[in-house]
Amino acid sequence: MNAEKHLKEFLIHQIKQKLSRIQQEIQQLENPPPDLKILSYGIVIGYIDIVTEKEIVSERIDKWKQLISQGDKLIILIPKDEKLKIMEILWKEGIAEKVSIGNYEINLFMP
Repeated sequence: MNAEKHLKEFLIHQIKQKLSRIQQEIQQLENPPPDLKILSYGIVIGYIDIVTEKEIVSERIDKWKQLISQGDKLIILIPKDEKLKIMEILWKEGIAEKVSIGNYEINLFMP
């Protein structure tokens, strides 16, 4: 298993823990993107797409546009260092104002 897959699994675990406290259920989707579906009392309230540095491709952006056009809320979780790059792409595609962006970074502190 590669490092990106482990990273996604870790992030999914963290997201599930965080959202379960506010009565929201997370379902992992079979055919990403997006990676996760957010449910509240059985009703779909949005999607979360976890993006790594190597996954910023036009097919993914087309899928985002499709979700947004259906009226679904989309949260994109990106590496902190890639935020500017992703925002430029979203503005260029005309969907920046319709997408929520979260970011992540891994810090390792050693003595």
